Amino acid sequence: MFTIHPDEIKDFTGDQLVGLLRRLLYAEVRKAGVPLRGVEVPLQITVADGGQDGSIFWEGGKDSTDYFPGRDIVFQCKAKDSGDAQWKREVWTKPTQTPRIEKKALSDAVQGALDRGGSYIGITAKPLVNPKPDDRVKAIRQGIIQAGGDPDKLSAIKVYEGNALAAWASTHPAVAVWIKQINARIDLAGFSTLDHWGTRADITTPPFVDSPDRRFSLGAQIADAIDFSQLAERLADELDQPRTSARIWGASGIGKTRSLYHALSTSTGLLGGSTAANFIFCDYREVRADLWKVANQIVKERSVAVLVVDGCPLEEARRLNEIARAADSELRIITLGADGIDHDDQCVMIRPNQADRSTIRAILKAGLPKAKGDELDYLTEFCDGFPRIAVLAIETYGKRSILKSADDVAQQMLHAAGAHRETIRALECLSLFEKLSPDDNPADFDDIAETLVHMKGELMYENLVIAAGQHLVGRNYGAMNAQPRPIADFLGRRRLEYLRSSTLVDFLDRAMTHHRDAMLARWRYLRPSPTLSAVINILLRGILADDKIVHPDAAAYLSAVVRVEPDRIARALFDAIGRPPLDDLAAIPVTDALIDALRFLAGRQDSFWAAARMILRLAAVAETEGSPPIVSLLRQIFQVAAAGTQADDRHRREALEEALEEDDPRIRRAGVEALGGMIQTYLTRSAEFEQTGAEPFRPEWRPPDQSTMYAYFNWALERLREIWGKAPELRAAIEEHVAGDLRNLLAPELLPAIDAFVREVVAGAGHYFRATKSIGDWLYFDSTEKPTKFSRAVRALYDATLPRDPVDQALLHSRFWMSDLHDPDKRYAQDQERPDYDRSARIVATLAPGIAGDDDQRFRAIEAFATQKLNTPGPFAVALADHLPDPVSAFEHAVRALDASGNHEGVNFVGTLLSALDKRLTERPDDVKKLVGMARASEIFAANPIYIPTSLRVTDDRLDEFATDVREGKVSPRQSTVISHGRRLEQVSMAALERFIAALLDRGEDGGGWAALEILSLLLHDNKAPSAEMIELVKLALLSPSIADDSDGHAANSEYNYDRLFQALEASAAIDKIFARAVALQIEQACRTTGARYGRPSDALRVGLAMVVRHAPDEVWPVLAGFYEIATRVERERLNAIVSAAKPFAYDETRTGAGALFEVPLKLMLDWVKADPDARIGFLLTFFPILEQNGEVFAWHFALQQLAKLYGGRKRFREALRQRIYPSSWGGSLNPHLSSFKAPLKAWTADRVIGDWATGMLASVERSLENDFYGR
Repeated sequence: MFTIHPDEIKDFTGDQLVGLLRRLLYAEVRKAGVPLRGVEVPLQITVADGGQDGSIFWEGGKDSTDYFPGRDIVFQCKAKDSGDAQWKREVWTKPTQTPRIEKKALSDAVQGALDRGGSYIGITAKPLVNPKPDDRVKAIRQGIIQAGGDPDKLSAIKVYEGNALAAWASTHPAVAVWIKQINARIDLAGFSTLDHWGTRADITTPPFVDSPDRRFSLGAQIADAIDFSQLAERLADELDQPRTSARIWGASGIGKTRSLYHALSTSTGLLGGSTAANFIFCDYREVRADLWKVANQIVKERSVAVLVVDGCPLEEARRLNEIARAADSELRIITLGADGIDHDDQCVMIRPNQADRSTIRAILKAGLPKAKGDELDYLTEFCDGFPRIAVLAIETYGKRSILKSADDVAQQMLHAAGAHRETIRALECLSLFEKLSPDDNPADFDDIAETLVHMKGELMYENLVIAAGQHLVGRNYGAMNAQPRPIADFLGRRRLEYLRSSTLVDFLDRAMTHHRDAMLARWRYLRPSPTLSAVINILLRGILADDKIVHPDAAAYLSAVVRVEPDRIARALFDAIGRPPLDDLAAIPVTDALIDALRFLAGRQDSFWAAARMILRLAAVAETEGSPPIVSLLRQIFQVAAAGTQADDRHRREALEEALEEDDPRIRRAGVEALGGMIQTYLTRSAEFEQTGAEPFRPEWRPPDQSTMYAYFNWALERLREIWGKAPELRAAIEEHVAGDLRNLLAPELLPAIDAFVREVVAGAGHYFRATKSIGDWLYFDSTEKPTKFSRAVRALYDATLPRDPVDQALLHSRFWMSDLHDPDKRYAQDQERPDYDRSARIVATLAPGIAGDDDQRFRAIEAFATQKLNTPGPFAVALADHLPDPVSAFEHAVRALDASGNHEGVNFVGTLLSALDKRLTERPDDVKKLVGMARASEIFAANPIYIPTSLRVTDDRLDEFATDVREGKVSPRQSTVISHGRRLEQVSMAALERFIAALLDRGEDGGGWAALEILSLLLHDNKAPSAEMIELVKLALLSPSIADDSDGHAANSEYNYDRLFQALEASAAIDKIFARAVALQIEQACRTTGARYGRPSDALRVGLAMVVRHAPDEVWPVLAGFYEIATRVERERLNAIVSAAKPFAYDETRTGAGALFEVPLKLMLDWVKADPDARIGFLLTFFPILEQNGEVFAWHFALQQLAKLYGGRKRFREALRQRIYPSSWGGSLNPHLSSFKAPLKAWTADRVIGDWATGMLASVERSLENDFYGR
């Protein structure tokens, strides 16, 4: 099928032969396994025009291929073969080729190949029969010798004549297609090269409008997208490996084909050459009969090719992808079509977003040069992001004036599209629905057509297919939808005018559920409509009448009707929820639709009071376990910001104050949840703030200044304190709310209210553990080194929370993780060289002897520790075991208390106590046997297979059994780390340890990688000279794919283990180039959103990057810089979080210093930026140091000055620098950070290039500081 005959190339001109060589080089280099990403590829290909020398050189990949004898090759092209003498002369310089020059000199290309030990290959289009090719090789050797050279220094000398070239081209289908198109052959009709594909009318007309900001989504998130400039390189990167596939999908008219063509056709360098050499283009509708034969042939012959199939249905695309995934296949697939999904583990899904306004406007302006600005803006709205509809608008108004009536514009655009009356009527019907699938239920589709548009179903379908060809109907998975939306809205409203309200009500009553829901989903876009208002009147007397409005049968209607008639629906809902007795509300099912309707009503200021009242009453009768959606909504609407409502702070306080005056304890409980939401600083919401389109615009309320915010917090704190005093049953919940966000609430304006509340709690209970931790965190992380009046007041409050009872003290230091309770006299910045992670362990060890020796304290301690949820009871259990006067009876007490509790909260304490007693009683085996018997007899302790094995000493056999339990899922990886505590694995063999770690890594998705790191970190503690086997095991664990994801469990502890293992590798000189590159690739994979992984990267990767970049920057930089070029905004944000100077929400950590990548040689980075400054400079500014400090004086860092000198005039440089000045996330006050920029910005104000920007930025910084926008 792709066989090339020598006759097809024997008459090639010199230019054609050069073109053939260029394509063959780019195609063959893919067989050598050289990646396509430009910055990462040490590859050089040069083929000069005019038949001169060509060359290729590469690193990495394979050493040779069938047609490349080595990595370094010089080519000599000759379209015609004139005999041995010609080839002998070709190795000499031009001046010495004449017969009269006796002393011959080798050409630079040949001499260079000799010096490097490369290869020399002659190329001619003329077929030669044996032994002529060998004679030409001999002539080349003689020419080298005659010029004083030694041909044996070359790795190889070959001549590829017409027969060899034809055979070579036959191994590359895309090259074969190019050759056959040159010869105007038709045996591959329908398959074409990029250039030939670009001659299609739907690509050439109208002229393409450059749209660098056009976005292409790689997932469901808005920010998970790349722009047009990244499209070609991202595709190349995703398809770098064989057996991969991608799909570009989206509505008809959205610009899929044109975007792909222009992205590929404007590519340069290796990607541009590869596109010409490896890509085959076709249209499924033209080649469906031959497509499968072509794809299978490519796979069978193991040819390297990228097959691009336009207009390909999703199911057929999946068939193609399956073919490409065959064993040993070198085929890649790109399909384009209307249907697709946001994510597929086996295929990269790329969806063109609707074009931005500027792109649509540019298309319109190019086609309507005489149109006024406001006319272009008006038409832009109607195009709704569809380039093809913009073309339709140009055709509509190319020779007539632009009307300002929406109905007239829509009507004329429909006319220009060639939509006839029957087609328009079919579109009117479709526009009443979000989508319809004609083939799913043909009889119901026919009924829809006859009922709503008085048309036979087949005729309606036929007209919708016609409309799809006019880009007025989108198709996906057999479903149809009217597009663009402004035209669909016009048609839908017009169809409603023609329908009786009773007809619609009857249809809704008998329609299939999905058809009813599809119609209701469109109502929000079809208002105002007298017909819809009349329909709602009927519904309010029927299915939505009285208390039926909250019945599940009405749920389907709520989201639609509330957006058409919000005030009437608010009154109807209030009658059903706000007026009946509270006891009656428990029977109301709180459906998603009811929550959505209440959320929408709470978003409007006019209906907030009623909505808040209803939400609070439903929350009052909701389940108390967990966080039901109605309770989450209640908390959201009372948040200080991001509440999703127009209602201001006064309206919200009044609504809640009135509710709190009620005497019902259930209302008080719901009120406490609302008050908890009011003091929450971690703001979340489940949906975006939604305007009511038919009403005047009102923005979502947010605090105008900090005084308003503090007043809001103080009011809530005072109310919580009042309720705490009156309702003992709510004290635990109130204490949890206050302590949960206490660290962020500690501010001078709030301290009096907080102080009063905390002291009342301590006075009643003797302690307030959560408050102790939160206040301690503030002292450790946020307090300044030099004490202030405020910090001293906070310290006094901290001291007041500390328990006096020894048992309570032991509980405090066991409740949290060992590293969570910090020394209040230390500061985070001071504590980094030698962080004290064992402080709590030392404290409980000091307390244990006294508790063990006191009968009352011992009893209370065992009772409490065996029944409460504590994060780290182990240190106390170990210390207690050494001092128990009667170990067996004490353990019996612990088991009895555990079983009596009826839960598993105390098993860690009981298990650690068993382990410690097992060691203490080593010489008393009978007592140990009693302990094990008690453990096995315990209903709670024996219920989990991990408890007993991890409480006893470990041998190789026991560890193998435990590894099997881990692999089989009986024990979770997170649980399994307990087996390594207390040096319990130090006596097992390396082979047994390797088997155990392998079992954990196999459970990577369940946190097995992080569990392995914790275990290895403990094993390496104090091990200054780990064995080579241990080093390799550590590397294996660190490079586990699951480590790239956010750490499972306690993040600080995970990062600590990760850091320690990297330090161990560095101390052992084990960080080599191979490992460094592997870490860089791991970071890249962690940042990607495509593929089968999810979640954000772990902050721990920052540690790994800093380590490896110091040892092998040349291996790390190409990987990460290359990924940045093709990354989406989400992916870049993930990468920035790893390479930047500070973690996103770090406290007391400079944000103006250097990130880890600044260790890369400066020239390497600057050379990379120079190739494409606007696209690349932003990456450098994420990790470059920007300020340096001399005493109290700040100035621009010299490295930033160098960047500013080169690129300060570029908008992207200034935008990236502004992001460093105003970070999107931070911890504590940003004021010190902003203040440090005042002097540097002022120094730039007189600069000719960047002065205006610096002046404006300085004013912005001073304004921010003056208004304390970013203070605490």
